[in-house]
Amino acid sequence: MFKNIWKHKEPGSLSEKLQRIAPVVFGALLILLSALAASPDLKGLIVGGTLTVLFAAIFIIARIIHKRKLYKGTSNETLTPVMGKIMFNAVLKMPSPVFICGDDERLIWYNTATESLSVPTGKLYGTTVSALFGVSLGEIRESINSDTPVILTNGSRLFTPKYHHIKTDDNDFSLIVTTEITEVQQLKHKLADGELVVAYIYIDNLAEMMQYDSENYRAAASRIDDILRRWADECGGILKEYERDKYLFVMENRTLNACIARKFDILDKVRAVHVGDAELPMTISLGVSNIHGSFEDKERAAHNALDMALQRGGDQAVVKSDASLDFYGGVTKTVQKRTNVRSRVISGELISAMKKASNVLIMGHRFADFDSFGACVGLARMAMFCGARVNMIVQMGDRNLSGCRELLASNSDFLGVLIDEARGLDLLETGTLVVVADVNNVMQMESRDIVLRTENLAIIDHHRQVAEFERNPSIEYIEPSASSACELVTEMLEQVLPKDELSSQEASLLLAGINLDTQQFTKNVGTRTFSAAMFLRDCGANTEIIQNLNRTNLEDYLREARFRQNVILYRQNAAITCCTVNETETGPADRVIAAKAANNLLAVEGVEASFALVRIGDTIHISARSHGKVNVQLILEQLKGGGHFDAAGAQIAGTTMEEAIELLKNAIDAIVK
Repeated sequence: MFKNIWKHKEPGSLSEKLQRIAPVVFGALLILLSALAASPDLKGLIVGGTLTVLFAAIFIIARIIHKRKLYKGTSNETLTPVMGKIMFNAVLKMPSPVFICGDDERLIWYNTATESLSVPTGKLYGTTVSALFGVSLGEIRESINSDTPVILTNGSRLFTPKYHHIKTDDNDFSLIVTTEITEVQQLKHKLADGELVVAYIYIDNLAEMMQYDSENYRAAASRIDDILRRWADECGGILKEYERDKYLFVMENRTLNACIARKFDILDKVRAVHVGDAELPMTISLGVSNIHGSFEDKERAAHNALDMALQRGGDQAVVKSDASLDFYGGVTKTVQKRTNVRSRVISGELISAMKKASNVLIMGHRFADFDSFGACVGLARMAMFCGARVNMIVQMGDRNLSGCRELLASNSDFLGVLIDEARGLDLLETGTLVVVADVNNVMQMESRDIVLRTENLAIIDHHRQVAEFERNPSIEYIEPSASSACELVTEMLEQVLPKDELSSQEASLLLAGINLDTQQFTKNVGTRTFSAAMFLRDCGANTEIIQNLNRTNLEDYLREARFRQNVILYRQNAAITCCTVNETETGPADRVIAAKAANNLLAVEGVEASFALVRIGDTIHISARSHGKVNVQLILEQLKGGGHFDAAGAQIAGTTMEEAIELLKNAIDAIVK
C-alpha cells in the first residue's frame, strides 16, 4: 500500500525529489566511508571528498543526457499525434470551405463549412469542383502563377481558392483552402454603384433650326429643357445649365448602368421634338465620364467624350470608361453647321505650324481616292505658300491615281514633291510637321510609322471619329458635317491664299474630290459645299478634266460587271455583293470598283443599304452605301471600320469571303432592328 501511495505522488512533490537525490546521497556516503576506512586521517577525508564530488558531477551529467533523450522521444512520438489532432480539428471547424480532391477532380474529403454549399447533385462526395463552383481544378491550379485571381461562385457566395499539392507514395491529391469574399465584393459593388459620374449635354441643332421657324425657337428649347429635367429627376441626378443649350449632369454609377441598359433612350425622347413644321428632328449629344480618379479628371474626360460625340455627327452618347469608349445612338444624319470662324482659326493655326516646321510631310489614307489626293494637294499648296519644304507621301504604283499624277506633272511646283513611304521616313526630322487628310484612324493612314514617330501631327478629316488618339494631335479639325476633306481644305485655302495662287490643276483635283464624295453633288451637299465649289471654279477648276479622271477602261468596266453576278438581298433591304465567290485574283483597282458597285446597287428598288466586298491580298475590303435610312457607319464600326452615316468602309484581314459575309450579316443584325 505504501508503495502504491508513493507511486501516485504528484510530479515535483517532496517524495519525488527525495527519490531523485537518494542515489546521489547514498553513492556519495559510500565513497566517503570507503575512503575513511582506507585512511582514517585527514588525507583520507580529502580523497573521499574529491571522489564524492566527481561522482556527483558524473551522475548529474548522465541525468541531463538522459533527460534530453527522453524529451526528444516525447516530441516525436507523443506531441506529433497530439498536434495532428489539433490541426485536423482546426481545419474541420474553419469558417470557409476546405476540401480534398483526387485526380478526377472529385471531392473525397471536406470540412464542416463545405456542407453549407449548394450542391447540384445533392451530395458532396463525388461532386466535381467545376459542378460545385463553375471553375475546374486546372484553372485553380493555373491561378497560382497568375496575377488575376480565380473566383469560385456557389449560388450568391464568392470565394478565392488556395491550391496545395499533396503527394503520397501511391496517389496525388489536391487540397483547396478557400476564403469567402462575398461580403467584400458586395461592399465593392455598393461603392462602385454609388460613385459619381459626370456628363456634359449639348443641344446639337437649335441654332440651325432657327432658320426654319425662329418664332418657335425658345419654345422648342423649353421643351427640350423640360425633357432633360424630368429625365434627370428619374435618374436622381443633378442637372445644371451652365450656358445656353449646354448642361452639366451628375449622377450615380448605378444610374448610368440603367441608362446604358436602355441605350440612352433620352436621345429618342429629344429626337421626337420638332420646331414648327420642320422635318428635321432636334438632337442632343452626351459626353459621359465613367473613369476612376478625381472630379477634375472626370470632368476633363466627360468634355473629351462630348467632343468625340460632336465629331461623330452628334445625336449620340459617348461613354468613356477606364478601359473602353462606347457609343450609343447616332441614328440621324448630320446637319451642316460649320461657320467660317472655325475654318479661319484652324487655317491660321496650320499656317503658323507650317512656318515653324523644318519640313512638312502630307499624306492621306491607304488606297487613296480623289478626295484624299485632292486634299493633300491643297495642303501642299498651303505649305508652299508658307515657304516650307513639303512632300506628299503616296503609293506611286497606284494606277487609280495615275491620272492625278499626270495632271500634276504639268505643274512645275510639284516636281519631286510626290514621294513614297520609304523616302518619307528618311525625311522625318525632329521639327517635321506631319499633316494627314481624309482619315483619322491611324491604322488606315498611308504611313503609320511616320505618324507614330512624329512629334507634330495635324489631322484634317470629315469622317466620324471611331476612337481616341493615343497622343493628342497638335491640330485637330474633324468635321463630319462636311461633304469631303477637299471641302474643308478648300475653305481654309480661301481664307489664307491670295487670289490666283491656286493653279487650275490643283483646283480641278480639289473639285474632283468633292465630286466623288458627294456622288456628283447628290449626297451630303450643303450650302458650304456649293460655296467651296464656286471658289474652285473661280480658280480655274475644269469639269472636263474631272470627267476624264472618272473615266474607266474596258477591263475595269468588265470587273465591275462581276459584282452584279453575286448579289444577295439580306433582310429585304440590304444588298450584299462580292467580286467573285471563288476569290480569283484581284488588285487595288478593285477597291474603287467595289465602291462604284455599292453606289450602283442603291438604284435597285427596295435596297436601302448596299455592301460590296472585294479581296485585295490577304484583306477583304468592304464598301457600304445607304440612302439615308440605314446608318452604315454604325454597322461597319462593328467590323473596326467607319466613315459616314450613308458611306463607310472596313477591312477584314485573315478571313475567307464566306466568313466575311457572315460577319457582315451579324453586324447588320446588331444595328438594324
